[in-house]
Amino acid sequence: MGRRRKATYSAAAHHHDHLNLFQILGYYGGIGDVELAAYMLQNANALEKIVIDPRTQLDKAIKATKDFSENNEEAARSSARLRLPPLLPQGVELVIL
Repeated sequence: MGRRRKATYSAAAHHHDHLNLFQILGYYGGIGDVELAAYMLQNANALEKIVIDPRTQLDKAIKATKDFSENNEEAARSSARLRLPPLLPQGVELVIL
């Protein structure tokens, strides 16, 4: 039996007029990550740079993603390179770590 995607909800548009840098730490490249980036790209009017960091940020003692290897990090980077550039407004820099 295939997995079903849960219903998606639209967030109310709230313009972030002073946000010029947005970072996503622990980016996995899933639909939720892309939707979050798309929301910020649409609603942060002063955005100059978006930084995508697929490296896990958890403390080693509580690290829940031990299997998040370099291959998974590269897959997340590839996802960001493929999915995010078409969403970028003119003048916004995309940085993928």
